[in-house]
Amino acid sequence: MIRGYCLSLSQVTIYGMKKRFPILPLAATLLLALATDCVRGPRMDILQYSSEQETASEAGCPLTHRLDISLEYPVIKGDKELSATIIRQSIFEAAFGQGYDTLNVDEAASRYAGDLAAEFRELSAAMWRGWRRAGIDPPEAMEWSDVIEGYFAGQNGPYRSYIVNITDFTGGAHSNSVTHAFVFDTRDGSRLTLDDLFVPDFDAPLTEIIARHIPESLSEEDIEALFDPAVQPTGNYILTSDSITFIYNPYEIGPWSIGTPSISVPLKECRKAGILAKKIRTR
Repeated sequence: MIRGYCLSLSQVTIYGMKKRFPILPLAATLLLALATDCVRGPRMDILQYSSEQETASEAGCPLTHRLDISLEYPVIKGDKELSATIIRQSIFEAAFGQGYDTLNVDEAASRYAGDLAAEFRELSAAMWRGWRRAGIDPPEAMEWSDVIEGYFAGQNGPYRSYIVNITDFTGGAHSNSVTHAFVFDTRDGSRLTLDDLFVPDFDAPLTEIIARHIPESLSEEDIEALFDPAVQPTGNYILTSDSITFIYNPYEIGPWSIGTPSISVPLKECRKAGILAKKIRTR
């Protein structure tokens, strides 16, 4: 495997490979919307990767793998450096997995790339041998792809939201995907959970509020496909200046065909219902 590094003040480019499974792009309403925080805005660096590699497995199976990585992460010096480090570690753990979060940017990406390449070689060889034993003609070649994308996606006072999308395709009828969403307190790097944000026993009233906004968030076809019309709140959410958006991964509330649905709820409705526990800005 060939790896290389190109460092600049604002970007880290890494040539390697990766390991994981997936994520679908969200609606335009979840696109990057960063502003300076209540104290001072951190400088943002982006770890980026884009490469296509051909790998020969142990069984001689030709495998072409497309890998794309784009991860935004904060860089702060001085009294905010610890909070930025904690946030970066959470981002890297979500994107790469445990064991990579405590490494620096270069080491995390390099090790992840190497581990993924080895995993893909082993997996493709096992699939190849399985086809041979079953008397099935294997494909002349396999084309796999893997995409990791991470970006800040909204702000409410000191709270900044972040999304990690992971999507991979290793054959089959469709790709696999998963979305990890976090809300960070930029003052100490901690994550804001639903229990932090809402008062006890918030589930029932919040579920009612979510129900009122399902028709504007999902199509009629997607609503009919829901496993249960009473969609429960999830800890996979982002917080913006005027809303909280719950993000559901494939198969959580409906079949794969509805993708990664998101339902946005106005914070002012939560305030009116008396379920907000923190002093969150509402419009």
